[in-house]
Amino acid sequence: MTINVSTHYNKHINNLNQNNFIYKVKKAFYLLTSQEERLYEVGFSEGFLYAAELMQRQPIMDSNNKTKIATTFKTKNANLEVVSKLVDKVCEKYTVSKHDIFSKGRTRDVVRARSIIYNLLYEGYNVSLSSMARVFNQDHTTIIHSIRNKRDKKNYWGPENSIWQEFEELKEITF
Repeated sequence: MTINVSTHYNKHINNLNQNNFIYKVKKAFYLLTSQEERLYEVGFSEGFLYAAELMQRQPIMDSNNKTKIATTFKTKNANLEVVSKLVDKVCEKYTVSKHDIFSKGRTRDVVRARSIIYNLLYEGYNVSLSSMARVFNQDHTTIIHSIRNKRDKKNYWGPENSIWQEFEELKEITF
């Protein structure tokens, strides 16, 4: 049984949406004349050079509209030494062991202390969620949940709780 290459190509052409890919498929099926092949080659190289020139003049803005938790950048840097000092201060204030902070334990006092640490690092040092997740051996969504709890004043971040004053005191000490 022989396959008609043009029929096979035309059957699948509707699924293709990138010119470069179409060019490669056509070339693979030997459907391009030498003039068409040269036209594609020049067009792609010129288009690439034009795009590179545009990107140097003006960066392309990302059109992906994902919700970002924050976009501000702080001048302070948070390295492991800064994180360690911050954890020590919070552990001392809340009488929680450093081991508990870095473990998977979920008792209320440990979760509360972790939440304060996450929010201090996030607001004061703009540490990324993935970096915090690696350091604290947590999933990044846990950290997002903690930051959103503060933002939405939920759970232990309720307006009637004393955590706000404690957070502000720690913020003044650490920044």
